[in-house]
Amino acid sequence: MATAPLNPVVFSFFLVPMSASTGWSLGSLSLALTFRLVLSGLTAPLIGTTIDKFGPRWLGILAGFVAGGSLVGLFFTHQIWLLYLLFAISGCVGLGGGPGGNLLTLVPVAKWFIRQRGRATSIATTGMAVGTVLAIPATQWMIQNFGWREAWVALGVLMALIIVPLSFLLLRGSPSDLGLEIMESKDEKAKSPTFLEDNWTAKEALRHPVSWLILTAYSVGGFALTGVLLHRVAYWESLGISPALVAFGTALDPLTFMFSVVLFGIIGERVKLQYLGLYGGLVFSLSMVAIITSTGQIYSIIVHNIVWAAGGGAYITTNNLIWPNYFGRKFLGTLRGIVFPIQVVATGLGPPVYGFLLDSGVAPKTLWVISAFLFIIAGLLLFLAAPPKRRISTIEK
Repeated sequence: MATAPLNPVVFSFFLVPMSASTGWSLGSLSLALTFRLVLSGLTAPLIGTTIDKFGPRWLGILAGFVAGGSLVGLFFTHQIWLLYLLFAISGCVGLGGGPGGNLLTLVPVAKWFIRQRGRATSIATTGMAVGTVLAIPATQWMIQNFGWREAWVALGVLMALIIVPLSFLLLRGSPSDLGLEIMESKDEKAKSPTFLEDNWTAKEALRHPVSWLILTAYSVGGFALTGVLLHRVAYWESLGISPALVAFGTALDPLTFMFSVVLFGIIGERVKLQYLGLYGGLVFSLSMVAIITSTGQIYSIIVHNIVWAAGGGAYITTNNLIWPNYFGRKFLGTLRGIVFPIQVVATGLGPPVYGFLLDSGVAPKTLWVISAFLFIIAGLLLFLAAPPKRRISTIEK
């Protein structure tokens, strides 16, 4: 929840006031998010390996100080290179992964559960949604009443005050860190063969074509997803919709997502993830119809965000579950630390590419149509990503 200020949705409310204040173009401002995501990807192998070997506790404490401090530093930003530097720093500690997920929060959860991993990771994911629901109106209010610089300070201080103590008190990498067993009942252990888990090493997983199919799907989808997330707010305001109404409509996205992701977390324990991924991509595409056809009606924001969140619950749940379910949890941090950089680089390219195209005069609706097709492609690729099969040589209880 406390990582919500790093969400591209929250940053989207800063674009117009920051551009008006500094004269920086939408493309230039959007590039800041790319720096955060790229640095998140570059440091992911180290973060993932560190989580596997030492757990997330002290890393979480460091992340709270670094990410919170980088947001506070935005108050002093008068040159764009400093904006890029601070955004890059905030992405170096495992919290700035964008829609692809945060290694520091999601990898430990996946290691605690097997059979109920879907609902566990979905409940953990709702934290970002809850935080975003609260952050959107608060951010809009602070920007209007105090300014965008002061808003960044408030968000950064709040992040550090929440993340640091909670990481120290609660964050642990696996049940064994507390002398406990994995979170499954005795009945489930006795009855279910799925409690026995095939753990692939990162090297073995990357040799299998399905890992690259998954990676391609989330790279294509992530490119469109972040591009839409960051620029839809400015588009709605350009249609004459008031910032307050835009904030209200946009808040329906994370609000609906809270319920959607829990629902699909439970469904993901019973349904093939291929179907869940296909559904997510197709519904994302369907949500774009409302924004493509909008001429300034508030209902278009409401419909888009509710449908978008309905697809997002399935799409994000698939991303959270598909790696541990397909390749096991023992080397999960290392594996995701390797594939994560590629995914977030592609994801990070979306905002500046969309921004520079908009600056050059490309019609926003053209980008929305392209996005709809990219979501369909991502969904189809996930549908083709069947669970990998091999002769099981290592079974991890």
